Amino acid sequence: MVRRNSSKVRRRARELSDVDRITRLPDGVIHHIFSFIDTRSVVQSSLLSQRWKNTWKSHPHLNFEIGPSPDEVSGSKFPNFTHRFLSKRDDVTELSTIAFRSNSITLRLLKKIILYAMSHKTRKLKIEFSGDKLTRRGGFDSSLLRSRYLQHLSLNIDFGLKISPSLTWDFPALTTLTIKRVTFTLQLVNDDASKSVDLFSRFPNLKTLALYDCTLSDIDTFIIKSSELESLYLIGIYHSCEFVVSAPKLSLFTYNGIARFSLSAKDLNSLNTVNFQTIYSRSIEEHSMLLELMMKTFQQLYKAKSLTINLEALKLVGPGFGTETVIFVFMFKDGRDKRG
Repeated sequence: MVRRNSSKVRRRARELSDVDRITRLPDGVIHHIFSFIDTRSVVQSSLLSQRWKNTWKSHPHLNFEIGPSPDEVSGSKFPNFTHRFLSKRDDVTELSTIAFRSNSITLRLLKKIILYAMSHKTRKLKIEFSGDKLTRRGGFDSSLLRSRYLQHLSLNIDFGLKISPSLTWDFPALTTLTIKRVTFTLQLVNDDASKSVDLFSRFPNLKTLALYDCTLSDIDTFIIKSSELESLYLIGIYHSCEFVVSAPKLSLFTYNGIARFSLSAKDLNSLNTVNFQTIYSRSIEEHSMLLELMMKTFQQLYKAKSLTINLEALKLVGPGFGTETVIFVFMFKDGRDKRG
């Protein structure tokens, strides 16, 4: 009996050794493996098995990241590969994630990726232009960005975003929005048109909003209104306009930019932490006006439990604050500040 069982085991082992185990993997496992590698490698992996030949066409995670080859980084092959891949992919299959990172991206390719993501129920979209030198090469209409399914959007691109005063984006599922190095260009119908924009009021689930090194062109008032917003980052803002913020659940606010910053805050009842950094120079004109703006900003944020400011902001307060002065945190409570 023992010999019979052992012979069966050996026979089964020989049968398994003759079978292509890769071919026998279920689609779910294959897609899980594919999720750890870039899209070019996913296509190349189809050579490993006959059954894998078309599996890449239905893969829900697209990762067009820079590879080790120079032509993948800056040449024409990498963008061309992206065009070909999207055109041959199974068009009825939904997408979970699209990540694109390259220092070579054309406006045509950028539009293609965005439109593809918006039309395939993508939940996470990340596009990053990794070049160091900004060229501001044209722009596209912000109406391309509309989705009922997108939850996370990150745009780090060297292009402009054309908007109109009446535009309101519609992203009901979006929770995280990060925009870097984008020029917001306001398109006015006439000279008397309003230079106020309200882009985020139809983001009912937005938790985190971050604007990094963005240019605000022809905009006088930038409205940030969100009922669920918890974290707001305005980094590298070097254009003077009024920011109107209405966010009853806002807990964290971080600002880093010019001292000519005007803030009008409403309903900041949950504000916990404020990080404020600005630039100071002895050559800055209208010193008193800049100081007045900064102090008005702090008054708008009086409900915060803590305020952290940099030394440059302290220098605006007066000449008594030298480089040897180290004061990091002001504690706020009921409109009165406490220093410790």
